Amino acid sequence: MMHPMIRLLRWCTGATIALAAATAVARPATYLCDEELEVKIDFTPRKAQLHLRDKDFTMQRVKSARDGHYVNGKERLELIANKGDLRLREGKNELQCKLQVTP
Repeated sequence: MMHPMIRLLRWCTGATIALAAATAVARPATYLCDEELEVKIDFTPRKAQLHLRDKDFTMQRVKSARDGHYVNGKERLELIANKGDLRLREGKNELQCKLQVTP
């Protein structure tokens, strides 16, 4: 039989993990790239879900000196988010984007 304190400790640990997972809610943002292309991105601390040209791409955050640096090597995508600016690379093409603020 498990000691009541150990049982309580296990329950608290599980509750803490569940709470931490629940707080990693996606933070959506919309950017306008080169004044013609709208890009939507859902940011979480470790991933970004990129919605680009009717396709969805999952991007992994990488450690970098830059603020928000995400990559998807398979699709040759890279994005670097810095405050209201975003640089999006698709292979050799690079787009400069600005955050769209909705009232």
